[in-house]
Amino acid sequence: MQIERISYTPDAKGQTPPYSKLVKTAAGLVFVAGQVGMDDTGQPVPGGIEAETHRMFANLKSALAAGGLGLADVVKATVWLTSADDITAFNSIYRDYFGADLPARACVQSGLMGPFKVEIDVIAAAR
Repeated sequence: MQIERISYTPDAKGQTPPYSKLVKTAAGLVFVAGQVGMDDTGQPVPGGIEAETHRMFANLKSALAAGGLGLADVVKATVWLTSADDITAFNSIYRDYFGADLPARACVQSGLMGPFKVEIDVIAAAR
């Protein structure tokens, strides 16, 4: 099976994370690496769960676009929140981005790497 890997662009120091931004399979499945509410300098955006969630979706949309896809192509999402108290705010923003065509989803409370409050990875289907 043919697999295409799309890497991250190197940062100012020439470094990239040790994983692909997304991986496309010949079967049309696209796996997007975890996205967080990180700004262009690698720091969490200020403003709490709402601001991080909006930035996380901006980063997710950018990653999907690198594979020629958008949010409408997402079939499965896995979400990690550091606090269960953030679920209501997160769900409201999540619904705004996906609208009526919600993908299947798992959502768990978990510690995250770094100071982030939310992370998402998705599986999309190329049409």
